[in-house]
Amino acid sequence: MSDFIIDFIVYSVLLLVLIFTIGIIYDRIRGKKWSDSSEDREEGLNRFIQGWRQRIYDLRKSWKIFRRSALAIIGLMLIITVSTISIFADDIAVEHPYRNLQDTEDLWWIDNEPRREAPFSEACDWHEQRIDIFGIKTKGYSQYVTAVSDPVRDENGSLTPFPLEIIEIKFMEDELGYELNNSLIVRHNETTFFVTDDALNVSSSSIYLTFEFQNEDMHHWWLPDGHDVCIMGTTHTGQDLFSKILYGSRVSLKIGITVAFLTVALGTIIGSISGYYGGIIDEVIMRMTDVFFAVPGLILAMAFVAALSGTTSLTMAMSSVVFLLLLFLFISLRGVISELVTGEGTDSNIITKLQTELRGLDKELQLLSKNEQKSILPLSYLTLQVSLLLFRARKILFGFIVTLFFFFSWHGGGIWPTGIGMELEKSLILVIMIFLFILITVFDKNISEGVPKKLIFDRASESFEFGNPYRFLALRTILIFVSVVLLIFVTGSSESDFILIQDFDRLWKIQAALILTGWPGYARLIRGQVLYIREMTFVEAAKSVGAPDGRIMFRHILPSAWAPLLVAFTLDIGGTILSASGLSFIGLGAEPGTSEWGILVADGRRFFPGSWWLVTFPGLAILVTTLGFNLLGDGLRDIVDPKNKR
Repeated sequence: MSDFIIDFIVYSVLLLVLIFTIGIIYDRIRGKKWSDSSEDREEGLNRFIQGWRQRIYDLRKSWKIFRRSALAIIGLMLIITVSTISIFADDIAVEHPYRNLQDTEDLWWIDNEPRREAPFSEACDWHEQRIDIFGIKTKGYSQYVTAVSDPVRDENGSLTPFPLEIIEIKFMEDELGYELNNSLIVRHNETTFFVTDDALNVSSSSIYLTFEFQNEDMHHWWLPDGHDVCIMGTTHTGQDLFSKILYGSRVSLKIGITVAFLTVALGTIIGSISGYYGGIIDEVIMRMTDVFFAVPGLILAMAFVAALSGTTSLTMAMSSVVFLLLLFLFISLRGVISELVTGEGTDSNIITKLQTELRGLDKELQLLSKNEQKSILPLSYLTLQVSLLLFRARKILFGFIVTLFFFFSWHGGGIWPTGIGMELEKSLILVIMIFLFILITVFDKNISEGVPKKLIFDRASESFEFGNPYRFLALRTILIFVSVVLLIFVTGSSESDFILIQDFDRLWKIQAALILTGWPGYARLIRGQVLYIREMTFVEAAKSVGAPDGRIMFRHILPSAWAPLLVAFTLDIGGTILSASGLSFIGLGAEPGTSEWGILVADGRRFFPGSWWLVTFPGLAILVTTLGFNLLGDGLRDIVDPKNKR
């Protein structure tokens, strides 16, 4: 377990203890006891249980619909099979990769088994070793030769052969490939050969001896004798192809699921903003997606991979991390405050006053002559119009200021003032910034919506009651808690950069490229759903009571638009695996030698059709996995179809 995870767990536990301690003390100060909230806790627990019961009921109902399709069941079984062998690859495989000295990538041994041996070949238990006849005759080498493996890298990083247990000598050849008499070299004991005097008289300077050795570790215990070794043959470098395909399932599933998840998340956020706000925002975003659609996805992904070729690690300035976490906290806290006072706005706010003054000024101007209107217009009318525009655009202005601040914190000296190095001083600055933002939000709600300040503070005070802990079991609460823990961590860190990905290798570059090229499709899909749902009655009702835009989008609209996203997400996993394999096949994906299915197909095509298994089995792995996700997507489409829910 890394130091970061340990620190994160420690900070989380300490923060939880601190929060509940403060909450209990706060309740005691207000004269509230734990027993006073027993009814609230019971109601909260019942709601929690009922919520999970409803989810279980929905899952059972969905399963009844899903199992009607035999093909969907087959797809689910294929995915379960691939996922299972991926999880237990360490136990199923007979060969395993190792980490290089820099601990940046997995490598495979150049193994003892013969290269490009067919499936179930008995030659997989054979090993070829060179006997230096010239050295024995002229340099005094011993005639007793130990049977050893090809050199392998030990725990110290040096290449060292290890002894092999001899079972039987199969045949021997000279340097030109002519077969020699097996009696020239005899088995002395379990690990040693004896080179006879007759062998020293051959004209060749070396003899290549092929022998069967004890290779029990390469035999699968769950298969019958004679069919328990090299069940898919060996690669052109001597590794067990079955083992490489097993470990390749981890790589492909990681790429497919990670890319699909992040692509859905990015496309959903952008598409929701585009469909909800419309207007110029929708126009700009949709033209951006048109640009992406104008270029073939694979070609665009190739361009991104090539552009990222010089990037070795993905880091971010620590000050920028602090800024992004603060920004998330500010947005979340503003949303919480907005929800607390939803529907409590009054007409005594500055926007209503400005609109009233403008209407009154319009009536006065209609009664004046043109010359009198010209003298009044620049002084009063324009001032009111500009004031109203600024208040309505205050969120855009705030976003512009935040963007500038982020830019300077990224490229400049950071978020901390010069000389700030102590963790306590940094923590105080963060607390002051959060407190100031809360005050600004309260002030904004008061002057722009007419919500009384006392009401805001009273509602906020009620939200800190800890008598019913079940109401804190919400996703947003968890995200706020995680962001606070990360703020504590980065505040106490002395590092200047926050490492997101230590080794940004070619596999990560594939994923980044596929994410950057895949989001427009999801953005278009969710935009269409949002355009349709935002006109419904329940959305208008939420707007009428003053619900914030973020709550309407993510609590009302998106839960009603998730069905096509789920189907597209499942189908896209298979497409992503195909795209990643294609990039690896043409040399822009995984590093050579990696156990990635596209690389295995690319390495084996040179020997096709003679060594047909090198291409066939990795190709079948891609086919089975992609087919499984496609069939699963078809089954999910049946589930979300309203006709099947009747």
